[in-house]
Amino acid sequence: MKQNQNKLKERREALNLTQKEVADRVGIAVQVYQRYEYGERLPQVDVAIAISEILNSTVEELFAKNK
Repeated sequence: MKQNQNKLKERREALNLTQKEVADRVGIAVQVYQRYEYGERLPQVDVAIAISEILNSTVEELFAKNK
């Protein structure tokens, strides 16, 4: 899951957004978003879609596991 950490953080920072801003836009607690970014958890599908839309990316790009 550590791959997600870099992808989420890179996209968020490229858009000059804070973790709190992304979490607020999705409607989740910042601590929950941080767990996604740190690679500790994967979001449910609806949350993953919302995050990908905010970060102008795709669910696959942000959350797919690289083999």
